[in-house]
Amino acid sequence: MEFWNYILENFLLLAVFFAGYELFLKNSKFFTFSRFYLIFGILISFILPLFHYSIQVELHPEDFMNGTSVNFASLSQNLTNISLRNSINFEGFIFSVYLLISLVFFVRFLFQLLQLKKLIIASENISKIKGLKLKRSPKNCGAFSFFNYIFLDKISEKKDKNYVLRHELIHAQHYHSLDVLFINLASIFFWFNPLMYYYKKRIIDNLEFITDDAVMAKISSENLKNELKNYQYQLLSQSLAIQHLPILSFNHSSIKKRIIMLNKKTGNKLQLFKIFLLIPCLCFIFYSCNVDEVASLDENAEYSFYFDKNTSEENLQNRVKIFNHFYKTEVALKITDTKYQNQFLNQFTVSRKFKDQSNFTSGYQATGIAEENISFLVTYREGKIILNSNNSYRIELDNDANRMIISESANKK
Repeated sequence: MEFWNYILENFLLLAVFFAGYELFLKNSKFFTFSRFYLIFGILISFILPLFHYSIQVELHPEDFMNGTSVNFASLSQNLTNISLRNSINFEGFIFSVYLLISLVFFVRFLFQLLQLKKLIIASENISKIKGLKLKRSPKNCGAFSFFNYIFLDKISEKKDKNYVLRHELIHAQHYHSLDVLFINLASIFFWFNPLMYYYKKRIIDNLEFITDDAVMAKISSENLKNELKNYQYQLLSQSLAIQHLPILSFNHSSIKKRIIMLNKKTGNKLQLFKIFLLIPCLCFIFYSCNVDEVASLDENAEYSFYFDKNTSEENLQNRVKIFNHFYKTEVALKITDTKYQNQFLNQFTVSRKFKDQSNFTSGYQATGIAEENISFLVTYREGKIILNSNNSYRIELDNDANRMIISESANKK
């Protein structure tokens, strides 16, 4: 796979998932669905461009005769396996730079993990609750969690109704640290994709929405109004504290968004319908990115092609290449010495080389095509290259270099 194609497809797929979230999920309360949707989007944008499925489209001789339904240039290039790479592998150089930058970010990530491990070891233990270890947060750090470790600052410890503790417990119990690790690792290897940094923020924000919603869900309906108000006040107090949170923990920077979502009504059927509109859209995008039509030639067919004064040099030579592909074990054809008059083909020379011959030999020369508006049909039958002209002449070239047979066409009236 070409590296540039992978980058482009990765960007487009992630853009589709990001647009889907922004349009249908960002302002809804389907937080759990959004969590898996966002993670799934990254996985798909990473994996899907690695795989391509081909649909074989068989080309028949009539496709070549009119020269309009086939891209002769690209097809003949594939048939002859012509390499257009420069002597310096620029793509390989770019890929090496990409790996080097990714390695730098990965080493930085490992260093952050090491720092977090040292923090866990050095921090004072407070207690255990539901199998989770509570530790005292270092100075100037707020409350945060990482897997089964929960760090609380002194202010949070002394609260009568410790919403912060409940909040961090839900983070730990729902394994939100896995999402944080995943998005940080993805950012390392997707650093070239500018959407990744916005995508990362959406994932972190959504985890906070999930947790806030879960905290409120455990409160009785009688006290919900007061409890909600107290919880929001505690969120605000947490945000005003000076915090230097580890990069792999959860942040509390989107307090305004969290308060808005806390006061938002639950999702309705219309929002759910909008979400399900994503499914056909995503399926279409997946199909478009991963299914390639591959033109295959009917090797058992007889290949013939037309050309006349309107046929360009490029099209003419591409048709000759395909002719030579069909009959490569028997004969090779050349049309050279082409001259154009007022952009119309006016002159050419036909040469051929049969399988038992070492050199091409000229067999037929034509001039004045533009003036007389002559067209030709080139075929290969019974060991002969045959040119049928619309002015009723038939030219036969066989493996005798000194022989050329010119006769009237069978369709002459």
